[in-house]
Amino acid sequence: MAKMKEWNFTLMDGRPVNVTLIGNKKVSVNRGQEIPLGAIKSDESNFAERIFDVPMETGEVAKLCVTNKQVLVYNGRNVETGMEYAPMKLPAWVYAFVVLYALNLFLGGAIGGALSAVGAYYSARVSADSNKSTGARVGICVAIYLATTALMFVLATIVGVLFGMAGAN
Repeated sequence: MAKMKEWNFTLMDGRPVNVTLIGNKKVSVNRGQEIPLGAIKSDESNFAERIFDVPMETGEVAKLCVTNKQVLVYNGRNVETGMEYAPMKLPAWVYAFVVLYALNLFLGGAIGGALSAVGAYYSARVSADSNKSTGARVGICVAIYLATTALMFVLATIVGVLFGMAGAN
C-alpha cells in the first residue's frame, strides 16, 4: 500500500476539506480523483522546493510545498501549524554555486556527485533565508562549497591510496 499523508482544514467559506497525498506522487481532495503531481506543478517551484497548486472544489488553490518534508499551505498559512508560510525565493546568485557543484559532479564521480548534490541543496536553503544578510548568505554558501569540495578531494585521495595499495599487491 502506498504511503499517504492527510491534511484536514476548513476553507474560507467554512467547508471542511481533506487533502491526501498518495505515495508522494498523487493528490486527492475530499477523496475525489487522484491527480498526478506533475499535472499541477506550480511556476513557483525552484531548485530547493517543489510547489504544486492543489485545486479546491471552490476554485481556490492550496499549495503543497515539498522540500525534505511536505507542507500544505492554504491562504498563506501552514494548515498543520497555522503559521504563515512563504515558498522559498532563491536569489539569482545562488545558481552560480549550482553551476560550481555541477562541475564538481563531473569531476568527482559518484562520491563527489553525492557531496555536490548535498552542498547544492544546502546552499539553496541558505540563500533563501531572509533572516540573514545577503553577505552572510553568500559567505555561508562559499563555506559550504569549500567544505564539500575539500571533503571530495580528501575522499578521492583516500580512495586513490586504497586502490593504489590494492594494485601493488
